[in-house]
Amino acid sequence: MTQAAIERQPVRAALGAFVGTMIEWYDFYIYGTAAALVFGDVFFASTDPVMGVLASLGTFAIGFVARPFGALLFGHFGDKVGRKKSLIITLLLMGIATVLIGLLPGFHSIGLTAAVLLVLLRLVQGIAVGGEWGGAVLIAAEHAPPRWRTFLASAPQYGSPVGLILATLAFRTVSDLPQEDFLSWGWRVPFLLSGVLIIFAFIIRAGINESPELLERLKEKSVQSVIPAKEIFRTKKLTLVLGMGLCLLGVAGFYFITTLMMTFTTTSLGVNRSDMLELISWVGVVELFAFPAGSYIATRYGERFLLVAMAGAALLFAIPMMMLIVSANLTNIYIAILGATVFLAAHYAVMAPFLTRAFPVHLRYTGISLCSSLSGAIFSGVTPVIGVWLVHKYGVQWAPLSFLFIFIAGASFVSSLLLPVDDAVPDEAAVPAPVAAQGGV
Repeated sequence: MTQAAIERQPVRAALGAFVGTMIEWYDFYIYGTAAALVFGDVFFASTDPVMGVLASLGTFAIGFVARPFGALLFGHFGDKVGRKKSLIITLLLMGIATVLIGLLPGFHSIGLTAAVLLVLLRLVQGIAVGGEWGGAVLIAAEHAPPRWRTFLASAPQYGSPVGLILATLAFRTVSDLPQEDFLSWGWRVPFLLSGVLIIFAFIIRAGINESPELLERLKEKSVQSVIPAKEIFRTKKLTLVLGMGLCLLGVAGFYFITTLMMTFTTTSLGVNRSDMLELISWVGVVELFAFPAGSYIATRYGERFLLVAMAGAALLFAIPMMMLIVSANLTNIYIAILGATVFLAAHYAVMAPFLTRAFPVHLRYTGISLCSSLSGAIFSGVTPVIGVWLVHKYGVQWAPLSFLFIFIAGASFVSSLLLPVDDAVPDEAAVPAPVAAQGGV
């Protein structure tokens, strides 16, 4: 490999990480949309339409449950063999499963077998996603020069808003078809398009070198015999718990301001569903601006400073946010949700590079994957359910939902303060500003 190619590795690694997570979120969002709109009719034919929708949404939740298994499997493989090999496998598994869903015959063609195959493919998706995020973050972070580590390690986080935007565009295009065409073949198009994205991502990832930091550490005999998951649960239990807490604002907080608020505003406040869908699409746009802003501040003043500040801001904003939302005024709702998005997105961007420093390199893939996937499996689906229960029990009031968001933000605030990290990468403002450093990349 030429010197020029070696110098391009940090950017290529960050691009490969971004493209993979973009596809992950694209697949995630198109599945969630299809589960709500068509899977009940296509795969779960029932005399009760509500039961069909509930069954299809149940398959959506299965993906969250499968993620920790993917974190354990691919985390172990990525820590013992290599990040690159693990990421190529997760990419192919995720893409093949998504394309096969787009080709799957419906209930009226093969009966209950259609639903069984859908569940199995969703399990494969969940397992692949559980191993994708941690490896993507690490392949970007471990190739990055120190002064660019915060920026480049946050590259996978951009996959969420870009995937959301692409998924929205894909479904908006096919949703204009006649209902019969949409149900028979239109909904399949977004799934099949994933195959094109997979080919593009595979080409990029195939050209990435293995993590030099990992290769150096694997030469040590003391590391070769270590089982990463066992070692983490033996020596890093507190780090694992605090890591889950760190992820909570970006995971549960996101579903609070999107899924829960979509349900609460449309069913309890009478807000028009199309207005809320428009608002949710703006969440992705705000994220695209908040991510680099958060990374820049963290580069200048320290990652921990940014994380504590954003979690603290979200904590203080909880009560005003819900007061604005319960007013049922659309402008107030926009201010509340987009304002919260700024804090969540900035925190989420910097969470990735910060979390990589909480685990030694030979445990890192397993460690950060478990933090993210366990936080998602436990809290992602539960947060909207708890919120709906609170509204049912206490009615339309700002206080109960505020306290739920305070718990989410408070857990991330405490974890941002206490999570122990390796300070070999400067955490304070000793790093030059990225604008001045552009000539060195």
